[in-house]
Amino acid sequence: MLKSIFQTEKQYRLFLLLCLSTLLNFGLVGYRLIHTGFDFGQINEFYDLAMTRSTTFLFLIWNLFLAWVPYILSLFLPKLPTRWLAIPLLAVWLVFLPNAPYIVTDLMHIHYRSGIPLWYDMMMIFSFAWTGLLLGFISLLDVQAFLEKNIGKRLSATIIWAAIGLCAFGVYMGRYQRWNTWDLLLQPFQLFWDVAGVVLHPFSNLGSLGLAAVMAGVLGIGYMTLRTLVGER
Repeated sequence: MLKSIFQTEKQYRLFLLLCLSTLLNFGLVGYRLIHTGFDFGQINEFYDLAMTRSTTFLFLIWNLFLAWVPYILSLFLPKLPTRWLAIPLLAVWLVFLPNAPYIVTDLMHIHYRSGIPLWYDMMMIFSFAWTGLLLGFISLLDVQAFLEKNIGKRLSATIIWAAIGLCAFGVYMGRYQRWNTWDLLLQPFQLFWDVAGVVLHPFSNLGSLGLAAVMAGVLGIGYMTLRTLVGER
């Protein structure tokens, strides 16, 4: 039943590997909680713990969950009964896409904490970031394959590169402007004015806006590398 969702055997194997990587990440956080004597009686406060920069690192689980969303959405593109339904689906996909590479910026939380080796936190966050990047890149590959079949290679490539640029800007808005994906629904006007302020006055934000430029470069080269390795989907 699950296997029928995927177009090819390769897609199915990639899905299983992503699940395995996610389980590894959850295991790394779980072991850390046990090693540091975490009180599991607080697990009913998971959302509050996940949404803070707590030493539990439970926020990584929440961030990885959000990174899965664009990947899952991209899987359903070929299943749509009409290609016009792809427009709203792709819009939602684009909104969630920055969550995939966003975990890379969680590397800034690495510093020495008593009770746990520094290398462990480094490898744990890197593992989460790597999984998030893979989810984002694979969803980009699937979306480009879908677009090429429906609107041609040239226009699909333009859309993908625009998506990568907007994704990098979204990471910046999340890390430094502290906006979340769901704020598009909860505070759309305030989000719009914040985005407009950054776009209209870029020199006022040069110190942090460089993140978007560097992220765009990293994502662009990473995507080209992966696309070259796997070939056309």
